[in-house]
Order: sequence, then structure tokens, then C-alpha cells
Amino acid sequence: MEKKTNNELVNELVVENKIREIIQNKIIGSKNYFTLFDSKNVADIIICRNIIIPKIFFIEVKHYSNKKGRIGFGDANGYGFQPEILRKRPKYLEDNLIWVFQKENDKKYYVLDNDNCMKYISGGNIGEVGGKQNNFQSKLFEHTKPLNENGFISLLENWLLE
Repeated sequence: MEKKTNNELVNELVVENKIREIIQNKIIGSKNYFTLFDSKNVADIIICRNIIIPKIFFIEVKHYSNKKGRIGFGDANGYGFQPEILRKRPKYLEDNLIWVFQKENDKKYYVLDNDNCMKYISGGNIGEVGGKQNNFQSKLFEHTKPLNENGFISLLENWLLE
């Protein structure tokens, strides 16, 4: 994972915890056919659907701060699971992973799949391992429809039950 300042870590963790709270309290609730994992080795948020067709869903959370002026992913040398996902594009993660972006002082959610994330890679490509740090361009906020909390909940419900 990319080395972040304490403030960046706190801000991203606040967004991640808010999303976990929404999922737990407003979507999953008492539905025992969902499992929301606390650990986050593969992605920030992992949800299992345990019904007729079991499925695992992954959510990557990114926070943009005005001070930093960028949205990093992976580590400073191009390593990490996130760059690898976007480089290799495995089918399962193409279908079952979303990226949720939020920017400082904005309560809206900006949701992208892997394909759309690729449109906002700084420099147009993901740095090779041992190369450059990877960032998303902040213009993604201008080109992605923002969702309020209710719209975000609706999107998640539909995604988890499709």
C-alpha cells in the first residue's frame, strides 16, 4: 500500500468506515446471507453474498484531499494489489470490484468500475513495478456522476443483489 501521511490515512479511513456503516446498517442489516469482513487484505471492503449463487464483492475506497492534490494507489514504486488489478484486469475483479471516491468537504460518492478508472490514470498508464507512483486524476470528479447517500445505497443494493 502507498505510504500516506497520517492525515491522509485518517481521511480515507473515515470514508471507509462511513461506507462500512452504510453497508451494515442500511443494506445488510439483519440479512444473514451477507457477510461483511473486517479484514482488508485484498480490498478495503469485502462482502460475501451467501445465497443461491454465492459471490464476493470488493470495494476500494479513495479519498482526495485538496492539500495533497492527487489520489494515489499502490505504493511509491508501482507495487501493490491495486495497480496489479488494473494492469492484469482479471475477469472476476472486473465484474465484482468497484472503486468509491470521495473528495474533501464533499459528502457525495463517485463510483467507478475498473474500466472507467483507467480513463483517469495520471500519465495515461500505470507505472511499471519499480517505476513511478500511480495516481488517479482529480478530473474524475468532474466526469463522474456524484451520488448522494441515498443514490449510493441504491447502487450498492442493486450491485449486491444482481
